[in-house]
Amino acid sequence: MSRRLKVLISAYACEPGKGSEPEVGWQWALQMARFHDVVVLTRENNRASIEAELTRLEGKQPLPTFVYHDRSQPLLDLKRKTRAVKWYYMLWQRSAHDLARQLHQMHQFDLMHHVTFAGFRYPTAIWGHGVPSIWGPIGGIEYVKLSMLPWRHPPSLLTESLRGLNNFVQAAPFQMLSKRASVTTKILASTQDMVNTFRRLGFASQLMPTIGLRVKEIPFRPHRVPEGPLKLLFVGNLITLKGVDLALDALATAGADAILTLYGSGNYQVAAEKQARRLGLENRVFFKGRLPRDEVLKIYPEHDVFLFPSLHDTGGYALIEAMANELPAICLDCGGPAVAVQGGCGVRVPVGKRREVVAGLAAAIRRYADDRKLVMTEGREARRAVMENYDWDNKGAAMREVYADTVREAAQASRSSTQGKYSGMGGIVNALHGLVSVRGAVAGLLGLLVVGTLGFGSLSYLKQEVRGIVAEKMPALRYLSGANATIDQGFKSTLRLLLMTSPQDRKAVWEEIQNTSRSTETNLLAFATFINSPSDSNHFELLMRSRETYLSSRENIFQFVESGQAEAAMQLCRTQLFPAFSLYQQEADKLLDSQVQEATRHGERAVRICTATQAGVAVAAMILFAIGFIIGFFK
Repeated sequence: MSRRLKVLISAYACEPGKGSEPEVGWQWALQMARFHDVVVLTRENNRASIEAELTRLEGKQPLPTFVYHDRSQPLLDLKRKTRAVKWYYMLWQRSAHDLARQLHQMHQFDLMHHVTFAGFRYPTAIWGHGVPSIWGPIGGIEYVKLSMLPWRHPPSLLTESLRGLNNFVQAAPFQMLSKRASVTTKILASTQDMVNTFRRLGFASQLMPTIGLRVKEIPFRPHRVPEGPLKLLFVGNLITLKGVDLALDALATAGADAILTLYGSGNYQVAAEKQARRLGLENRVFFKGRLPRDEVLKIYPEHDVFLFPSLHDTGGYALIEAMANELPAICLDCGGPAVAVQGGCGVRVPVGKRREVVAGLAAAIRRYADDRKLVMTEGREARRAVMENYDWDNKGAAMREVYADTVREAAQASRSSTQGKYSGMGGIVNALHGLVSVRGAVAGLLGLLVVGTLGFGSLSYLKQEVRGIVAEKMPALRYLSGANATIDQGFKSTLRLLLMTSPQDRKAVWEEIQNTSRSTETNLLAFATFINSPSDSNHFELLMRSRETYLSSRENIFQFVESGQAEAAMQLCRTQLFPAFSLYQQEADKLLDSQVQEATRHGERAVRICTATQAGVAVAAMILFAIGFIIGFFK
């Protein structure tokens, strides 16, 4: 497109040098000003930083014009005191909508583009002005699968559960996401999960990552083939959604010559440090705390592979920074990282059951530990991919084409007297919106789904606990109890043997002892197949060693008895057999006690699950009442 369009960009978060969403807003504004006449609507709070940077850039490139807007001072004070950023953001968008209408009357914009916040959950100021609109790139629909929820970290479990519930409500047919999509000319989605959600609702969207880098401005030192332990790096918040616990489990499972260094902090750090100690990784895992971005950029070249198993990261600045420094990446096949880590740049591990994910991450670690040249090859490809897909200049050129397509499609739609090219569920939404009370219907269905989900989740977990008792603990207890009984029986038979005078009787008793011993061995070997913890494994090893000592003493006694040395046999019984049997029986009892305690814990957890389910269903009713109010506010 040759002519410069008049464009309004809505960027609530827009500030140079701040990183994250403020950097996204700032960079998109700068990039589009290269090609079009851009007015940016942003917060008054961002003025000082923006004006200083505009002064520095003056004469170097075309610059956007900024219009600053904030709500009243009482609302600003309330936001600061309560940290109610999202509520203030929605109120800001409502007032910004009126300001956008006034600006449109003055400038007659050809296009309006919402940039930040880059989440799908909130209304924007760009809709309803009679001009083509672009929404995004947006994301946030990504969620944590039930099997991967942080069940052992209650604060994170609550956060993830509420987030998933919010996503479910807004992305349900006939709800907010469909309504917003139906009034948008072009939707840009930052993750494949977001693309799939829009497709399910009947709307087309284009995949485009939200984030970017000025690759040439990042410190860079070409890598050499790594030597010594493979140096894994993690940079980010130490919270459960970043998959820190998965990274630690994978390192312990990999069995590779590798170390992991983590830069960052968060509410999971204490738990992560305990987990590292429990896994015996104290000398292979290093928590370095949070560093300023300038310092972080310097540490990438000191490492070999970036380990980033985030469960629903829409972007991932640290990931693309690491890739720009020739670090191949190991991530999960979801969210923003899955878009960045293409073929030849690293490893994307499918998201399945937890043990499958840990196994996949461990295999990826071994892959790089075993082939150091692969680190170099895929590291160079990672840098090339970032320069091609995430460098801001290239992203700006790509967005220029999106602008051109959007204006052209809107013109074609206007000529054909349509509201867009949507079909499927989008058309159904428009047809039924005025005929049925969809919010009431969805609220009712939501209640059933929430209660059903609580019941299904609880029953699944309860089933797992019961399976642990029935399929593992009960057989293990049966075999171990059988072994304990035959241990005692064999010892008593040995004492009888010492009192026998008839060779025939001694032979019969010895055969009985041997049969009992074989039965003990059979039960112990059967029990060994159910061992699933290091503690049980250690106990079992001690038991088998004490058994060998006991059997050796018993064999010696039998030889003395057979050779007629009854006194020597009795002496050996007192000095060796009794102590050996005592230790043998003690280790068997310890192992049996631990199995009983573990079975008891499984049973107690099952009871807690049932109790929690009852409480959860009661709480769900109160939550649904609150959601009804929230739905009205979000509209």
